[in-house]
Amino acid sequence: MTNIDPTAKIGKNVTMDDSVVIQNGVYIGNDCTFGKKVVIEKKTVIGDGVKLGDGCVIEKHVNIGNDCVFGTKVVIEKQTIVGKSVTMGDNIVIEKNVTILDNTMLSSDTVIEAGNTFPEE
Repeated sequence: MTNIDPTAKIGKNVTMDDSVVIQNGVYIGNDCTFGKKVVIEKKTVIGDGVKLGDGCVIEKHVNIGNDCVFGTKVVIEKQTIVGKSVTMGDNIVIEKNVTILDNTMLSSDTVIEAGNTFPEE
C-alpha cells in the first residue's frame, strides 16, 4: 500500500509501484516513476522526469535535479544535492551533505563519503 502525506505536492504523470512512502513537505515534479518500496523523507525536492528503482531511500532535505535515473537500493542521505541528468547503478550509498554534479554516472556498489563533491572539481 502506498502512503502519501497530504502535504506532499506531486506533479502530473507520476507513477508509483507498491509500498511507496512519501512524507510531509515533499515536492515531486512531473513525469516521475518510482519502483516498489521507495521511501522519500520529509522536505525533499525531486525534479521532473526522475526514475527511482525498487528499494530506494531518499532521506530528508535532499534535492534531486531533473532527469535523474537511479537503480535499485540507492540510499541518498540527508542534505544532499544531486544535479540534473545523473545516472546511478544499484546498491549505492550517498552519505549526508554530498553534492553530485550534473551529468554524472555512478557505477553499482559505490559509496560517496559525507561532505564530498563528486566528481571532484
